Amino acid sequence: MAFIELSAAVHDLRNSLRSTVGEEALRELTIRVPAGESDEASFFRLVNWSYALLFEAGRITVPYLLKLPSRTPSGSVRPQVARGLVNSLRTWCVHDIGFSSDRSTGIMREVQTWFIERCGGCPPDSDDAWRLSFEDLCYKVGLIVEHCQGAVDLVLSSPDDRDDTIADLQRRLDRSWPACRFDEVVSDACTRFGLSLNVMKFREPRLPKWRQYLETVPEEDDPRTKVIGIIERDILDHTSDILPINGNDVMNAFNLSPGPIVQDVLVQARTLFRSGIRDPSELLEQLKEGVQAELGSIEPDGT
Repeated sequence: MAFIELSAAVHDLRNSLRSTVGEEALRELTIRVPAGESDEASFFRLVNWSYALLFEAGRITVPYLLKLPSRTPSGSVRPQVARGLVNSLRTWCVHDIGFSSDRSTGIMREVQTWFIERCGGCPPDSDDAWRLSFEDLCYKVGLIVEHCQGAVDLVLSSPDDRDDTIADLQRRLDRSWPACRFDEVVSDACTRFGLSLNVMKFREPRLPKWRQYLETVPEEDDPRTKVIGIIERDILDHTSDILPINGNDVMNAFNLSPGPIVQDVLVQARTLFRSGIRDPSELLEQLKEGVQAELGSIEPDGT
């Protein structure tokens, strides 16, 4: 399958889904398409385009359809296996994976085996080798698209199951937000709390949990309200013990040398912080009495 044929098949699938499920079932891709088919840059673009199609634009819809029966007969390559290959190729293209874990070693082995079977070497070392790899990847992504189209056609031709299947997919889409939508909630919460966070770094390790929680929200409840609640809770948990002062601040304010007393003062600071004292200057002022009780008359240096 040539890329132009693959692109046309994706266009047809998108239209079928839009007319039955909705706009979010398979959104338009904005990533750049390959400019050729026999060079490394074009192959890398095809990998990124395929990943965006299968794991971003179709993150919910494609796996859902792959689990359904299809009018398109399965060939020697299962569509689920082809989708896994795209994921591995994308990791190989954009990450320095090395051999640091069994997973990374497995990805390298899968990619190397595939390239060697397609063109005789890894990485390809000629225009013909890149072309063979490009064509085979188009073919494998085409198998996925064909299965999905066949699954949609079969659903639409089955009146008894059609409405339930479409409603089930719509529910999954409604409950599966893109990462940027969670980012908006995090940013809004930080604004309300007067906090500054790196939103993407805060979101990334928590995203699977938030999505799993979203799946459990009852149909009659507003999912956004529930998500706001769990994100606000996580932000408060994250920031509850982060003091606005540190050991260096304490040492400078009270002319202390490194030692256990610095730790003791920070323990007192944490107690004050939890009681509601958040301003750094006010914290140091409140700490002065405790420090003086232990070390005698110590005046802050003006901090």
